[in-house]
Amino acid sequence: MKFSTYIAKRFMLGGKGAGTSRFTGWIAIIGMAIGCFALIISIAVLNGFELQVADKIIGFEGDLRFSKIKSNMAQDVYEYLESDSNIFQIVPFMERKGVVLTSNNSVRMVSFKAVSFDQINEFYNLGLDSIVVKKNTPQLLLGTLLAERLQVEVGDNIKIMSPIDNPIQIGLPRILNVEVAGIFQIDVLDYDDRIVFIPLKYGKQLFLRKKSVDGYDTRLIDRNNIDAVKEEMHSHFGSNARIESWEDIHEGLFNAMRMERIGAIIVLSLIVLVAAFNLTSTLVLVTYQKIREIGILRTLGASANVIKTIIIKQGILIGGIGAVVGLVLSIGIVILQNYLGFLPLPQDIYAFDTLPMVLSVWDVILVPFIAFLLIILSSYIAAKRAMLIEPKEAVHLEK
Repeated sequence: MKFSTYIAKRFMLGGKGAGTSRFTGWIAIIGMAIGCFALIISIAVLNGFELQVADKIIGFEGDLRFSKIKSNMAQDVYEYLESDSNIFQIVPFMERKGVVLTSNNSVRMVSFKAVSFDQINEFYNLGLDSIVVKKNTPQLLLGTLLAERLQVEVGDNIKIMSPIDNPIQIGLPRILNVEVAGIFQIDVLDYDDRIVFIPLKYGKQLFLRKKSVDGYDTRLIDRNNIDAVKEEMHSHFGSNARIESWEDIHEGLFNAMRMERIGAIIVLSLIVLVAAFNLTSTLVLVTYQKIREIGILRTLGASANVIKTIIIKQGILIGGIGAVVGLVLSIGIVILQNYLGFLPLPQDIYAFDTLPMVLSVWDVILVPFIAFLLIILSSYIAAKRAMLIEPKEAVHLEK
């Protein structure tokens, strides 16, 4: 064991009869542990919610969306996507703002999405066990919030229309009588209150001004390869189609969630910073309590740099204990939550049964880095004061 490390351990928390320095030292340890614990848990929860939201959005919209396709190229785009080895599912869709009307005179403006009902349950994760598709009967799927507002249930008949597709200058637009085939629940954004699925066949009948499909929702074989596939598609289609990933479509939402995570890290790092300030005061107190011993070390030939190293190592030992305890406890809770789910969430408020927690390798590296950076900084500040002590001054102060 190095000389400086041995002395740092002997000086740690002031040693026997330290009094105030021991108390403040334990406060520094506890504060550092709480700070690291809060940082890890907060990051894990924010990551968990972001991942859950992303999974629901991907399940609802797919990996890549091709839209704003030039009308004369819709079939060419479909054939190219069908031949691409990176894509294993393609769903053509049409979108339009429209109106739903019920028998009790409830009216609601919605966003219609016309897709093939034969593919809908395989492609879109709507939380529906099964849908009975009736080939010659107009049907629709709507969200739970919209169903509650309209006071409709599965099997009820309602009317839908697209006012913008009025075929003549004067008169009402085409109205379709449809049957509610299912009610889905996504619990993310406003999908449950806004989106209505109808069969593509009847979408073409209702959206009279559309000459072809609006685009294609696709799923990739390897989602991790999404950026490379997107670039490849951009280079092939150019300005003939808009190509967006699920993250591009909801860029504002995920940017806000990332900023929230950064803000949480900055705010919770203040706990570690306060613990670091307390660590500085502890080390200064220990320095003055051990001033006679420091004077003896200097008289025996220990340089100012050796004293500095002793104080810094002492700070690392004190702060490191707190940081390690906080990290071990928080990571343990994250692991237990993922396996046991012992922290539940109210299902009537959240879309998840248990509190989601996810940690990445970078998160586990970031928190110790912040903690030990502040620990070393606070130890260095205290050590700078100890370096100024001369042997004669130490003897004088001791007297």
